[in-house]
Amino acid sequence: MQVRYFYEIDCVNLNRKARLYYPFHHRLADLVQKVFSVNLNRENLQVNKENIGKIIYKINTVREQTDWEQNLLNASFVIFDSETTGLMPFKGDKVISLAGVIIEEGVIKTENTFDKLINPLRSIPPRSTDITGITNSMVTGMPTLLQVLPEFLDFIENRILVAHFAPFDLAFLNIELGRLAPVRILNPVIDTYLLAQSILPDMIEYSLESLLKRFGIKIKERHTALGDSLMTAQLFLKLLDIMAKKEICTLNQLCRFLVRQRDMAHSLTLPEQR
Repeated sequence: MQVRYFYEIDCVNLNRKARLYYPFHHRLADLVQKVFSVNLNRENLQVNKENIGKIIYKINTVREQTDWEQNLLNASFVIFDSETTGLMPFKGDKVISLAGVIIEEGVIKTENTFDKLINPLRSIPPRSTDITGITNSMVTGMPTLLQVLPEFLDFIENRILVAHFAPFDLAFLNIELGRLAPVRILNPVIDTYLLAQSILPDMIEYSLESLLKRFGIKIKERHTALGDSLMTAQLFLKLLDIMAKKEICTLNQLCRFLVRQRDMAHSLTLPEQR
């Protein structure tokens, strides 16, 4: 079965923007090297062929493992977040922290989390340090994102991914994956930003802080990858409850709902026919 992005409003566009949507996959590494001016030799990648094979196999198995009719209230999710050197993954900014937490059958598994500091192989700007608290000395000697990605893929397995502003985080991860092989993360992805826009039309803005305040969720360890993951997990459970009341219970139903919302929004912005 070919993977379908029920959240195609975001994920398909994301992969196109990430320059990872080429029809000739065997040319992907050369194209990425040209676009991002990266050195792709094996010494710099620090990932051996065996690990690359495992990554490709693990990602491709998601194609057969996604159940589009599973009840979302009983589904397994990974809510994840990253901290970065800046906001431009296509112009050299890198991940400096990656974290995630699992939700199983509506319960946040705080005892089972993923939380890694990552060496970006470049200096961390002072503004990023001011926001995240992560300094250059803290990431010195830490693994690179390429070294951490196999472990992160083991952590997420075939679970549904959830993030606030998912395109931002996935762009960083998919760019690095593209340096290894012609692959990208194929797990279904739910963006709590767009989801909240679709089911909470009365709000003025949909930042994580605004949504946390809306539901009375305590803001703690903001702008840390694990802290934001845990708060987004609490937010997502609130959004799941609202979805259930709207009878949005499966990935397929969510797909149709988001597409309808997108089409309605587009129709409202079209000029009047004369």
